[in-house]
Amino acid sequence: MEENNNIVQHNSQQDVEESSSINLQLIYKTLVLNWQWFVLSVIVCLGLAFCYLRYATPIYQASVKLLIKDDDSQTSRSGKSALMTSSTLGIMTNSAGIDNEMEILKSARLAEQTCRDLKLYVTYKKEGRIKDNIIYGNEPISADIDPIHLEKLKFPVFLEVTYQDGRYHITGKYKNISDYDESAKPVKYTIDRTADRLPFSINTSVGIISLKRTEAKALPEGKVLKICIMSPTMAAVKYTKSLSVSQTSKTTTIAQLVLNDEMPKRATDYLKQLAECYNRQANEDKNEIALRTEQFINTRLEKINSELGQTEGNLESTKRHYRIVDPKINSTSAVANTDAFNQKLAEMNTQIELLYSITEYMNEPSNKYQTLPSNVGLTDPTAANLINKYNEIVMQRNRLLRSASETSPAVLPLTAQLDELTSSIRRAMSQAQRNNEIQRNSIQQQFNTYASQIASTPEQERILTQIGRQQEVKSGLYLMLLQKREENSISLAATADKGKLIDEPQFNGKISPKGAIILLIALVLGLAIPVGILFIINFFRYKIEGHDDVASLTSLPIIGDVAIASDTAKTKADIVIHENENNLMEEIFRSMRSNIQFLLPEGKKTVMFTSTSSGEGKTFTAANLAVSFALLDKKVILIGLDIRKPRLAELFEINDYRHGITNLLVKSEPTEADIDSQIIPSGVNKNLDLLMAGPIPPNPAELVTRKSLDAIFDILKQKYDYVIIDTAPVGLVTDTLQIARVADLTVYMCRADYTPKSSFNLINGLSADNKLPKVSIVINGIDMSKKKYGYYYGYGKYGKYGQYGNSGGNVGYGSFGSYGSYGNYSNSGYGNKNDKSIKA
Repeated sequence: MEENNNIVQHNSQQDVEESSSINLQLIYKTLVLNWQWFVLSVIVCLGLAFCYLRYATPIYQASVKLLIKDDDSQTSRSGKSALMTSSTLGIMTNSAGIDNEMEILKSARLAEQTCRDLKLYVTYKKEGRIKDNIIYGNEPISADIDPIHLEKLKFPVFLEVTYQDGRYHITGKYKNISDYDESAKPVKYTIDRTADRLPFSINTSVGIISLKRTEAKALPEGKVLKICIMSPTMAAVKYTKSLSVSQTSKTTTIAQLVLNDEMPKRATDYLKQLAECYNRQANEDKNEIALRTEQFINTRLEKINSELGQTEGNLESTKRHYRIVDPKINSTSAVANTDAFNQKLAEMNTQIELLYSITEYMNEPSNKYQTLPSNVGLTDPTAANLINKYNEIVMQRNRLLRSASETSPAVLPLTAQLDELTSSIRRAMSQAQRNNEIQRNSIQQQFNTYASQIASTPEQERILTQIGRQQEVKSGLYLMLLQKREENSISLAATADKGKLIDEPQFNGKISPKGAIILLIALVLGLAIPVGILFIINFFRYKIEGHDDVASLTSLPIIGDVAIASDTAKTKADIVIHENENNLMEEIFRSMRSNIQFLLPEGKKTVMFTSTSSGEGKTFTAANLAVSFALLDKKVILIGLDIRKPRLAELFEINDYRHGITNLLVKSEPTEADIDSQIIPSGVNKNLDLLMAGPIPPNPAELVTRKSLDAIFDILKQKYDYVIIDTAPVGLVTDTLQIARVADLTVYMCRADYTPKSSFNLINGLSADNKLPKVSIVINGIDMSKKKYGYYYGYGKYGKYGQYGNSGGNVGYGSFGSYGSYGNYSNSGYGNKNDKSIKA
C-alpha cells in the first residue's frame, strides 16, 4: 500500500507539471502547428488593407475660427451718443447667445445658400481604372440647370461627357415625377446627344441643362467626365452632417468650425463662404425692422404731404376770398394763451393720430407677426416699450423659422408671447388714446375759454386760425417723420458684419483612412480570424482528440497513449509486440505495462479491460498487453469475457469456438481440470494462454453473476502471474459491472476521434461510485502522422524511440472498423478473417 501511495503522489505531481505547461502546448497547437493558416490570414488581411488604403477616398479636414460679435456690447464700447445709445434707430440685436448662433451656423438653410453660392450642387469626377476621382476647381466643363427647375429637382441628374474626334458625346440618365401626381412612381429618362462645340444646351423634363467650357485644361481625347447635378437642398445635407461647430471657450464668443470633405480646397472655400452667408443673413435680420420702419415713414409722409397741401390750399383760398393780408389780434394775452393751448392741443392730436396709424397698421392681416414701427414719436412709454419687446421676439421667431416649422416646440412659445404682447400693445395704445383724448378735451376746454375772450375777433380771423391750426399739426408731424427717416437711413448705412473670421481657413490634413490604424487592425484580424475559427472548431468538436482532451475531462490516471500501428508492424493475430524489438509500439506497451504494475496492489494480478462502446480497441490492447507481460517470462492468461460478441478467436486467428469460459460458468463448481480443459495456447508466446468466450449463451448477464465465476478466477490466480480480462462495453450492457468483482484493476479504453467527450461523465461516475476497481485510462487510435499529435508523442513521451519505427511510411495501420451492433445475435459471427482493422 505504501508503494501504491507513492505511485499516486508521483502521478499527481506529474499531472501538476503537465497542467502547468498546457498553455504552452495550446499556444504551440494554435500557432506553430497551424502557422500556415495564420500566415495566409495575415497576408490576406494586410493585402485587403493595402487595397483599401490604395483605393479608399481620403477625407480631409479644414477649420476656421469665427468671432461672433455682441451688438449690445459693441454699441456700448463704441462711445456713441446718448441719443444713439438710447434709441436703436429701428435696429434690433439678434444675438441670443453663442449657442443659438452655433445652431444657425449648422442650419440646413445656411448650408443650402452656401452650396448655391459655390455651385456645390454640381460634382465632377474623372473616370479611373478602379474608382472615379473627384475634380474641384479645375473641371474642363461646367454644367448647370436653369434656376427655376433647379429648386424643383427631386432626383440627381447623371451625365457623362466624352470628347472624341473633335465632338462632345453626352449621355446621361435621370428620374422625374409628374407635378400633377407626386404619388406616382418616378419615370426614368436617358440622354444621348452629340455637340460639335460648347456651350451646348439640352432640354429635359427636369429643366434646361447647359454645358460650357471653362478656363481649365480641355478634356483629353477619349476621356470621360462624369457630372452629377442635384438640388442645393440635397447637396446641403452632406455638408450639414460633415460640419461641426463648437465654442473655443466658455468665456468667449468664438466658434470653431470644422469641416470634413474629400477635397481640401473645397472644404476651405465652403468655410469661407459659410461665414459670408452667415453675415449676409445676420445683416438682413438686423435691417428688417429698419426697412419696415422706412416703408411705414414713407407711406405716412405721402399721406401727410397730401393733407398739408390741401390745408395750405384752403388757407390760400380763404385769404383770397376775404382779401386778408395780416390780421391783428385784439387781445394780446388771450391770443398768447390761445396759442399756448393751441400748441398743446396740436401735440395731443399728433399723438392721437400716431396711435390711430399704428393701430391701423396692426389691424392689417399681412402685418401679423411682423415687426411694428418704432421710434416714430410716440410719447407713451408703456406702448413704446411693448412695441420694442414685440419686435425683439418677432426677430427671434423669424430666425428660428429658417430652420424649423411654425409648429416646432421652439417656435410655439414665441408665437404665444407675440399673441400676448399684441393684446398688451392694443390695450396700452387704447389706454394711451383715452388718456390723450381726456387731455385733449381738457386743453380744448381751456382753449375755448380763452377763445371766448376774443369773441369780437372777425370771422375771417377765426377761420384763418382754424386753418392755421390744421396746418401746424400737419407740418409738425411731417417734420418729425422726415427727421426719423434720416435717422433710419443712418442706421442702415452703419450696419456691420456680425461674424468675423479671425484668420483664413486652415487645412488640418487627412483624417481618414488612417493607414497605421487600419494596418494594425488588419494584422490583429489576420491573427484573430484563425484563432476564432480554431476555437469554434474545437468548441463544436464533441469527440476526444488526444491526451489533453482526456486530461481535461477526468482526473483518473492516463497510463498509455496507443498509436495506430502500421500493417507491417503486425504479425499473427494483429499482435504488434515482439520479442527483442524496440519500435514505437513496443515502447508504448512497455510503458503501459510498467504503469499497470505500479497501479496493481501488492499481491494482486487481475486486470480488466472495458470501454463505453464498441470499436474502442479493448481486445487489441488487452491482447498486446498480455503478450508484453508474457515477454517478462510471466505466466499470463487472457480471458474473453465479452461473451455477447467474442473477438479473441478472430483476433488470434483460432478456429475453435467450442472451448471457452461459458462452458465453465454453467457448472456450479468447476474444477481445475475443467478449467485446464478449456484453456488453449495463444500460438504467439509460450507464456500466454487463452480462455476464450466459447459458445454464445442466451443469458450472458445472468451467467456472469454466478459464483462459478469467482471460483474460476480463484483457481486461475493460483496458476498464473497475471490474469487479463476482455469484457463487454460497460456503456452498452451491465455484464462488466458484474465481472468487476473479480478484478483488481480496470483499464478503461477510449479512442481518439471516436469516443464522445460525454462518455467521461459515465467513466467518472463509475469510478466515483466504486462500481469499477481502480480505474485508469488508455487512449487508443492516436494518428502519429497528424501534427496535432506529433508534438505530444513524436517529440514528447516517445520521441526517443522514433528511430525504431517503420521507415516505410507513416506510423499507422488504417482506420478502425465497425464493431457491430450489440445485442444482434443472429449475425454475431466473427467477421471476415482477412479484416485487419482493430475492433473492440
